[in-house]
Amino acid sequence: MHPDTVIHRRANSLSSWQAPLLAALLAADAAAPTGFRAQDTRFFFLLFTNWMGDDHLRPGADLDATQIRRAMVHLTDGALAAAIPGRRWSLTREGVVHLVDTLTDPRASRRFEEVVLIATVAASYADTIAARVRTPGRAEERRVRARLDPRAILRAERQRLGVALADLEARRSAGPRLAATARAALAEGSGAPGAAAELEAHGLPYQLHAMRPLRELIRSLPEPLQRFEMEHGMELRARWMFAPLCEELRARIGILERLGGD
Repeated sequence: MHPDTVIHRRANSLSSWQAPLLAALLAADAAAPTGFRAQDTRFFFLLFTNWMGDDHLRPGADLDATQIRRAMVHLTDGALAAAIPGRRWSLTREGVVHLVDTLTDPRASRRFEEVVLIATVAASYADTIAARVRTPGRAEERRVRARLDPRAILRAERQRLGVALADLEARRSAGPRLAATARAALAEGSGAPGAAAELEAHGLPYQLHAMRPLRELIRSLPEPLQRFEMEHGMELRARWMFAPLCEELRARIGILERLGGD
């Protein structure tokens, strides 16, 4: 059974804390050669969420022993962990690889704090975690080391943020231009739906067109709101929404570049 399936099934209320939870399982396993206990996992989970500042930014994250034990039973059933007498467990080689793969999946959407946590865990403990799968003639250690390359983790996140930044920059820069086009159409007596049609002809970067075309959306609004959207709404969003988000993403990318040494 894939580990993130276990996390969602047995700790559904904590699914938004998947990164520190997976990191906690790997840390508990690496720190206890004779097997880790449920309270070991809880300790590392609370430690990692504390590092991310979740005590203040997202208070309320915690694990209880029952959640952890049930998840470990399912990991054991899937041959990703082995039970040890005394309510202890040890991850199998397959389990370590699965957890590392899930934790470092470059396609996953994560909070900025989680990316920094994962890179920190990788930079600090890659050798210790890789040692758990060290067996002559096997490729698991090479795979784990490659996935726990902090520079690669940061690079993948920079690429993801770069795509998002390009999209937001396009919408930010288009806002004033499209607002001017809409105001000109309104001045010529086109009406708000007609102004919306004019914007569609100019390639409006409106990403929900397939769900509801802009003209249809504008017609569904009360007339004062129609005019507001055409005269001011796009320009306001460019200034209040897209510009700050662009600034935030540029700052994140810069931080990741400095951490990665690029």
